[in-house]
Amino acid sequence: MTIVRALLPYTPDGARIDAEDIGQTNPCPMDDRFFGLLRRNVAGLVENFWAAGYVNVVAGSFLRGYPDYLAFRRLLTRPCAVFLVELLVVKDVRDRRRTTRAKRTTQQWRDMVDLVPEDLTFRQATDADYRYLGIDTTQLDVAETVQRIRAAIPEVYAR
Repeated sequence: MTIVRALLPYTPDGARIDAEDIGQTNPCPMDDRFFGLLRRNVAGLVENFWAAGYVNVVAGSFLRGYPDYLAFRRLLTRPCAVFLVELLVVKDVRDRRRTTRAKRTTQQWRDMVDLVPEDLTFRQATDADYRYLGIDTTQLDVAETVQRIRAAIPEVYAR
């Protein structure tokens, strides 16, 4: 994920996990079993980074909705602060970005991802143990998006 990669230089004692990379399978079923495996893999990497002294771990592209988050959170053994950043973008801009980014995807993969329904529960969870940030990136480039995220989470991204 471009944003996760771009955030890392600003993340003190940080590591990054791009679940799109660790979740590459053939076939790629995009079902509950697959996402369970993906969550376990990401949680294992988070725990390993913590054990090695990396206190801030930025992970992207592995949650479909609030139930996935709850299942992921149960896998973590340490208390931690979570900032859930959702990058919002209109569909035509998202589609254009997908075909022009450095990490190429196939139309078949994009169609599968588009079948995952939008889940508003991230935004609406009243008892959430994370801080939600929805950032409309439609008019933003990568640097501007990173700047917005850093400004929204000053406790992690000190200037």
